[in-house]
Amino acid sequence: MISNRKTILIIAGEFPPIKTIGRIRSVKFAEHLTQLGWKVIVLTVEPRKDSPIYISSLEAEVPEGVEVYRAPWPDIESETIDRIKRLLGYKSPTVQADASPVAASPESGRPSGNHPRASIFDLPLCAYKYLLRNWVNIPDDYRSWSRQALPLAKQICTEQQIDVVYTTLPPFSAARIGYQLQKELGIPWVVDYRDLWYGDVLREWINPLRERLELALERRYMKHANIIIGVSEQKTAFLKQLLKGTQARFDTLTNGYDPEIYTPYLDAPRAVNDTIDFVFTGRLFKNRRGYAFAEALGQLAQEQPNIKDKVRVHILGGVSPEIQQRYDEILTQYEINNIYLFPGDVPYDQAMRTQVNADYLLLIVDTGKTSDGVIPGKLFEYIAARRPIFALADPGATQEIIERAGIGCVVPAESVEQCKTALRRLLESEVPETLARDEDYLQQFERWNISQRLEKILRKTIGSGSEDSTG
Repeated sequence: MISNRKTILIIAGEFPPIKTIGRIRSVKFAEHLTQLGWKVIVLTVEPRKDSPIYISSLEAEVPEGVEVYRAPWPDIESETIDRIKRLLGYKSPTVQADASPVAASPESGRPSGNHPRASIFDLPLCAYKYLLRNWVNIPDDYRSWSRQALPLAKQICTEQQIDVVYTTLPPFSAARIGYQLQKELGIPWVVDYRDLWYGDVLREWINPLRERLELALERRYMKHANIIIGVSEQKTAFLKQLLKGTQARFDTLTNGYDPEIYTPYLDAPRAVNDTIDFVFTGRLFKNRRGYAFAEALGQLAQEQPNIKDKVRVHILGGVSPEIQQRYDEILTQYEINNIYLFPGDVPYDQAMRTQVNADYLLLIVDTGKTSDGVIPGKLFEYIAARRPIFALADPGATQEIIERAGIGCVVPAESVEQCKTALRRLLESEVPETLARDEDYLQQFERWNISQRLEKILRKTIGSGSEDSTG
């Protein structure tokens, strides 16, 4: 095997110890490719240790034998603002001892809690932040990292025999690195879209002019890709249509799950209580809201008051302020505040234990113009937890998997009426202890099997380069 050993450079802006859902796909591919005989080198960020997404214990996730290079990730915004403040002699107002600290929501950018009176300097600073985030950090705030990482990537390729470069997106700034390596050094380049760049449901806030600029940039980069991978057939088809100018071949590799991770939790008897517990684990922000479920449950509670004692909904994860405000309005309107529990972020171990003990797993899928191709990574965790799923999702890839596998029911993401009908039927039935799942179908989503398919794609890419591309 060693004589045929190949070396891959994985360019991943999201990698341990950064706590993002995107890191898991890269970590698992690195682990499994190593087990399949590859030499794996990862180029990622030097994490900011004061960042809320930096978790030092996640260093343990880095697979043994994987070489990791880290490039600095300058915080241009904070550094520049500090320089401006010093130049202007600005001093932060003293916060009263009983005032709550100001915390900006990463989703909305709006501050929460009590804060001191605005200063004369706040307006220009806000203008600077707006300019930086919307017109300088294009396509994202990893732009400064990609500039630092490119020379290091070239050095790695010079010092080591890299057979193929694999770039995972987002962050989309990472595409520039893979593009330059392929263009200058001719190394085969595989691009893995975990999320869409142009047209993603969570990037609909981008203004039309910037959107056109980014699309031009994306098409320019992808003309040099050898393989482009989407995470659903719908997203792959969208990319194929969008990137007609590329000579790359297209393929699909979904996200997946590791059944063995859940084994210790599944081996224990499921904890049951007097209530029917719906569990959602994840973040609610932007286009991922789930209001239809709350309204449907509220209307049912008005018709059947005993539901207030019978049902509990657990939202384990962060909720952006504007979404929490809307939930508060809905829950108060229907007088079901006691039904919904918002414990916030919990450790991963607790989340898994709660999933396997749930009566139903609530899945809330992002809405938007390309939502048909969205398959949340959370779906695969739920599959591993082996509990029935109640999904709010528009027709598309997620619905197809759930219904094909026989693991739950799906209602349109924003239809209160259809959600109410399905929920009423569910609450009138016994909670199932087991599911008649199509295990043969679900095997394709096990990460080890997905990694083996990736390995075949990589070897074909190395063997064929761009000559075998079909577009």
